[in-house]
Amino acid sequence: MNRLLAATALEVRLQARYGIVAVAAALGAVWTLALVALPADSADEVAAHLLFLDTAGFGALFGAFLLLFERVEGSRWVLEASPLRPAEGAAARLTALTALALLIALPMAVAALRDRPGDLVPALPPVLGGVALTSVLLTAACLAAGARSPDLPRFLLVLPLVAAPLIVVPLVHVTGVFAHPLLYAVPTTAGAELIRSGLIGGADAPPAAAVVYALGWAVLGPFLVRPGAEAPPGRVRPGRARPRSAARAVGRGRTPAIVRFARADLFGTGRDPLLLLMLCAPALLALALRLLFAPVSGVVLDAFGFDLRPHAPALVAALVLLHVPMMFGLVQGLRAAEELDGGVLLVLRASPVSVPAYLAYRMTLAALASLAGLAVALPLSGPSLGGGGPLPVAAVLLASLQAPLLVALTAAFAKNTVEALVVAKAVGAVLVLCPVLAWAAPFPWNLATAVLPPAWAALALPGYDAGPLNPWWCLLAGAAWTAAVGWPLVRRARSRLENG
Repeated sequence: MNRLLAATALEVRLQARYGIVAVAAALGAVWTLALVALPADSADEVAAHLLFLDTAGFGALFGAFLLLFERVEGSRWVLEASPLRPAEGAAARLTALTALALLIALPMAVAALRDRPGDLVPALPPVLGGVALTSVLLTAACLAAGARSPDLPRFLLVLPLVAAPLIVVPLVHVTGVFAHPLLYAVPTTAGAELIRSGLIGGADAPPAAAVVYALGWAVLGPFLVRPGAEAPPGRVRPGRARPRSAARAVGRGRTPAIVRFARADLFGTGRDPLLLLMLCAPALLALALRLLFAPVSGVVLDAFGFDLRPHAPALVAALVLLHVPMMFGLVQGLRAAEELDGGVLLVLRASPVSVPAYLAYRMTLAALASLAGLAVALPLSGPSLGGGGPLPVAAVLLASLQAPLLVALTAAFAKNTVEALVVAKAVGAVLVLCPVLAWAAPFPWNLATAVLPPAWAALALPGYDAGPLNPWWCLLAGAAWTAAVGWPLVRRARSRLENG
């Protein structure tokens, strides 16, 4: 017990050092304010979905990224030699990350039930219990996948296979699309229903047997996190071979060094299943939205009396226009952080490739990939989501600029892959809220969101009210503002990469 308490205290300090605690507090404040801004009669329903989809899974990726970073750093070998058992270390990490999820969930539940103060006290045990149960299950699943993955790209490749059933099945159940007792075989279904039963008056609680079953999986979770095959200190890990070979490829030759580096990097990319999947992701996302928008709109209208169809521009802005650049910007930002972790940038500093050229390459690649992805995804999203007509060129160009901005932001403030994920989590919340606020607020109040560069891409999208500003004026103003915000980030990122 003393070892477990000491390990949990160490986990809390570690997460505070990497900024995970700070981003948890910030997200809790942002989502609480968003719920306060919603009408009281709909805040509880929104909170139930937000607590399950975002808050309960807050620590899942952080836990796995911490584990993978410790492997690269070498501290996993210190833990193996310590008296701390693997299950105790996993339990300490699960406890600390679940506590952060509860830190976010508590003010959100209070905000959602502000018009029903008498229901708050009886609602908190099922709501917080559901969040804790779901958090432990999701985080344990990601930790188990991370422990068995040789590197970060392989983990990100298997992550959808691990997380999707734990998220999609409960959503299908609680929304009423398909409610069947067999869905409780996925243990997170009980957690989702606990959250909903606490917040929504009259909602059924999950059967006691389903809760006991889910608790059994939660107790078993730490024992599933077994160390996978790890390279001993001094050996090159499989996930490191490609970046190092890319760095060695910039030696002598007539072709410019950065071109040789890019060729080696992209040649490695062609053999990387994760990045091949990323190249297909925009089309897959657009097709999924095209097929699911109409049935999901019907379910939401029948269940909650809210019609999503008039709000299609806001959905396409949040789910496609700004989500695609976030994906590619995150991949390139994580790759830069991973290469900083692995010492690849030390090799580059002694090579003909300069740090500014390396940073420009990562930013340009993110922008071009985003541009190509949006050119495919927006038309495929279908007429119901704003596709099917002429491509909104101004909005696409502005959105594509957000990917290199994310790369620069990550390189400017993240010292490793864990801190890169912290940056990405914060940016992800901004990219979701920007188009929603710009849609909900009437002109000229929605222009207040333009202080954040992603808002300009949404304002240039057909359906948004930008007043006298047509899409091309939005493009000029948005590009200028993005450059003004990005320039100091690029300078800081260059300094960090040169001296880090």
